[in-house]
Amino acid sequence: MTMLAPANVSQWLNTWRSDGVHVTSHELMYYRSKVNAFARFRRLNPPPGRTGALLSKFKGRGMEFDEFRHYQAGDDIRAIDWRVTARTGTPHTKLFREERERPVFVVVDLSDSMQFGSQLLFKSVQACHLASALAWLAAARNDRIGAVITSGQGHAEIRPQGRHHGVLNVIHHLIEQQQLAVTQWQQQRGKSNVFATALERIQHVARPGSLIYLISDWLSDDPAIWQHCLALQRHCQLLPFQIVDPLELKLPEHAGHQHLAMTDGEQHVLVDPADQHQRHAYAHAQQQRQAHLVQQWQQLGGELRQFSAADALESQWPGVVL
Repeated sequence: MTMLAPANVSQWLNTWRSDGVHVTSHELMYYRSKVNAFARFRRLNPPPGRTGALLSKFKGRGMEFDEFRHYQAGDDIRAIDWRVTARTGTPHTKLFREERERPVFVVVDLSDSMQFGSQLLFKSVQACHLASALAWLAAARNDRIGAVITSGQGHAEIRPQGRHHGVLNVIHHLIEQQQLAVTQWQQQRGKSNVFATALERIQHVARPGSLIYLISDWLSDDPAIWQHCLALQRHCQLLPFQIVDPLELKLPEHAGHQHLAMTDGEQHVLVDPADQHQRHAYAHAQQQRQAHLVQQWQQLGGELRQFSAADALESQWPGVVL
């Protein structure tokens, strides 16, 4: 887990013109300038076990119609177009070509548990940073980018669009939904977790072969989340990302003489960081929860990639290498 030194937090926030709680367009537009740096990093640091040209491993990569031609020996009879054959009196077969543009979606969880940050950014702000970076990278690959962004009282659906227009549309809705989610959280008007709703919606929106980035803290215990993920991974490629805060992984060893008030939205407890037994019990419980989460994704054939809300996203680039 990486994090900025406390002395650098204020400087970082001033540079980004950010309060760490509400995301701004200045923060998300920044990643447009980092696409080339990311590509260079990827060339110099290829993913383990992958060499040579990039391989297409996307499930059900779409094929689109190209043209008709006369049937030839050896052609797949399933490709025969019977309407054209009946009209012309001679067998015709359809020719297809692989789609040049791949639909890419970012599904972003902005529910109540994401409105938390102990050091640099709210997790919801870091989630928007990551979604923006992934969207700019998709545009650079000439893929079409769309999104489903969920907050406390609803969600935004953005159909895939190409080039910068698609990214700007996603950024607009990220800002709108994140700021709405913070307001709802402050007023305690939202639902505690609605990520399952976003996953249900993406099943209706994503075509087979789509690449879907899932961004959440994965703190919800709603079994519907995993049912939707199982259904999605049958036809699409899922890449899950987890946004975490250091305080969620272990308690600080030096917190003065103050107790920490902690809640999951329903239960409220006071924790004494000076109590070694409590610190160890807390760390053990969090390690077990994390191990279970990783195992669930392994069973789905996915690799969970983790990002800290306590450090700048670009210092954590290895987690973005795909």
